[in-house]
Amino acid sequence: MPQLPSVTLQPFQESDAAFFAGMASDERVTRFIGDGRPWDRQTIEDRVRAALAEEALDLAGSSRWFLATETGNRVGIVVSTRKDDGIEIGYWVSPEHWGRGIAGSMLDGALTTIPEVYDSRELFARVDPANTVSAKLLTRRGFQHEAGECGLDRYTLVPAKP
Repeated sequence: MPQLPSVTLQPFQESDAAFFAGMASDERVTRFIGDGRPWDRQTIEDRVRAALAEEALDLAGSSRWFLATETGNRVGIVVSTRKDDGIEIGYWVSPEHWGRGIAGSMLDGALTTIPEVYDSRELFARVDPANTVSAKLLTRRGFQHEAGECGLDRYTLVPAKP
């Protein structure tokens, strides 16, 4: 198996907003997110403002975003949000970096970072059924497919056996 790129996750900052806006307005990136359409300027601003708010981590709806970099270059965003039934994770990779294993490296970093941030290993992701690449990434890292909800497949991290 080829070696994955070395990706570093760091807390999302206001200076990362333009990078995120570029992805959120790119139809290639958003086709598997939400309604599948690029986000408008107001939606982007609202989401960035919420990401930077840093609400208490024990509150449902609190989120933490992370900028993914490779050798100092922005390559993607990892998103995490506390829900009533666990921590939902997601990842966005900049199209210039598709096909190089960036998403796998980002997910690996998220599986280390996010449980520490939230003090919880109850992680899940919701994936568009057509996004087979993301589904494979999750299952290869211990997530198990569960029943779908709202037109999305749910993948829940299965704890490793001691």
